[in-house]
Amino acid sequence: MISLFRKIRQKLLSENKFSRYLFYAIGEIVLVMIGILLALQVNNWNENRKINKQELQLLRSLKKEFTYNKDELNRSILKTQLIQKRCETILNNTGNNEMTLSEYESDSLINSGLLNIISYDPSNGIMSDIINSGKIHIIKNEELKNHLSNWNGLLNDVKEDETWAINERNNISFPFLYKNSNYTKITENIRDDTSITSGFETDYTEIYQSLEFENLVNSQRIWNMKNERNYIRLKERIEKIISLCDQEISSKK
Repeated sequence: MISLFRKIRQKLLSENKFSRYLFYAIGEIVLVMIGILLALQVNNWNENRKINKQELQLLRSLKKEFTYNKDELNRSILKTQLIQKRCETILNNTGNNEMTLSEYESDSLINSGLLNIISYDPSNGIMSDIINSGKIHIIKNEELKNHLSNWNGLLNDVKEDETWAINERNNISFPFLYKNSNYTKITENIRDDTSITSGFETDYTEIYQSLEFENLVNSQRIWNMKNERNYIRLKERIEKIISLCDQEISSKK
């Protein structure tokens, strides 16, 4: 093709047809530019196709990870609700309330109510990779991008409240129970084959009439109410992320 164009130009020059030669040269330049533009367009199309494919893979991976995180969060919400109910049962027997709990029931309630702490630990492998590698720019949906960028900050707020609850249990509840209750019996049902039988009889009448004990139980109840509210807000964010992923995935099929 190039040799053909060259022969045509030489023929026009030899015939001293400069105006026709000029017109032909301009036409040839236009054709070359069109070819270049077409090549660039094809290259851009291929690049966009690759990026769209990467984005689709990211969206599917994100949806899978956040669906798992939602399931884990639902379990954490149920646990906080269960702890609250057990704390409420204890509180119905404190102070001037009539003590209706058996020793075994009390041990079980203190174990699962006062000693039990919820810590939500989501899977963040895909999210960390997207943020740390800069792949987040591949995602075109700005709302989804913003939610993903703010995810770690929201999660850190939740973890901060969890840490406060854990510290209160470790620094206040544990020392009180070591001193005022039969900790061996309380934890007996979770020690399996390592458990031993306590050499002491247990009378919970005095501990249930202690204002300090009531305050500890109520504080645990309140912390779990707060954690539950945090988890519900986190769940709403997760559901929004999953919904946006679904929208983008559907638009790319």
